[in-house]
Amino acid sequence: MKIEIGESLGCSWLRHVRQCWLVQANWKFSGHWRRCSVDAELEALFTTMKGRFDRGGGVFKKTKNAEQLLRQGEIDAVGIDHEGGVHAVEIAFHEAGLQYGTTTETNNRVLKKMLRTLLILRAIRPPETQLHIYFFSPKVNPVVQRPLKETFKALCIEYPNVEWQFVANDDFAEDVVRPAVEEASGVADSSELFVRSAKLLKLAEYAAGQRPGAQRTRSDDEQGAAVRIKFQPLVKDLMQTLLVDFPDLLVAEDKRGMQDNEYCKQQLDLKINNYALLRKVEDGPQVGRRNRYYTKPQFGDFYVCSQWAEPYHSHNARRLLDFVEKLSERNEGKQGVEALRCHEQALRGYLTTTAGTITSDGD
Repeated sequence: MKIEIGESLGCSWLRHVRQCWLVQANWKFSGHWRRCSVDAELEALFTTMKGRFDRGGGVFKKTKNAEQLLRQGEIDAVGIDHEGGVHAVEIAFHEAGLQYGTTTETNNRVLKKMLRTLLILRAIRPPETQLHIYFFSPKVNPVVQRPLKETFKALCIEYPNVEWQFVANDDFAEDVVRPAVEEASGVADSSELFVRSAKLLKLAEYAAGQRPGAQRTRSDDEQGAAVRIKFQPLVKDLMQTLLVDFPDLLVAEDKRGMQDNEYCKQQLDLKINNYALLRKVEDGPQVGRRNRYYTKPQFGDFYVCSQWAEPYHSHNARRLLDFVEKLSERNEGKQGVEALRCHEQALRGYLTTTAGTITSDGD
């Protein structure tokens, strides 16, 4: 069976991020299966869908009834979690940006996929089953994205018991690709196409002398030559030192402040979408319906914020450098200060190679 990389990503995300124990790509509906809703109920649901979302006839077009819509059913990736919830992913990768004709035609096409998925899952699963339906696309232009967001708002209102998610652009990178790569990094089974691709890219970094996460031990010359130093590993490395390796470098007031979004915004001057830098493990990594904190690794009693948007990397690196310098000065002579000096060096190296000067905020 042919499996596209997008479908494989969907499967890896369901398996390793959403913790689905059973996952299948290119899942197709069979008319021979026993149904949990009778034909009359499904037909009533289809009629309601048409009345609410397809008054102009552009969504369902020649599809006349529920049975016809069911038989068209194929879902890119489906998973079942440990509580019996069903997760269905549709993913579309168009290099020039999501497009199925005009903006209206694109919106109608995506809407039909979502409604068809709901009808299928209602047909084969009991009504109490928790349903999660996602549409992923790595590139959606603003003119297409705006009506799609409105469409998903309407779906949430019409079917509030279903979790609907439209994830595109930066959110796709942060909420789908990044956690899938992180959670799958320790997976021994490389039969998944996406996992194998991620490992191949990691090997390429090693081959090019880019050992991920090792910036703290580089010399100044090495840091100056490494033009592709990544910012997120610097954050995780610093938090590992402060929260796990040498937690005495922080006082209780530091930790309280790092858990307060206003403190992080005003005092630390971090640009992380108004989230706090730290979050107690018992509070979970999610804010709303999405993970906003790294789930792996866990830093002692805390999760660390993952909302490090690329346009603000230089600004945030400068602010973290200020923070580390103050900690080094305050803890002079204590165990762990040498590790802080290494972080200062790494952050300066990052700013030098990305912004050209350590005094630039890059905003």
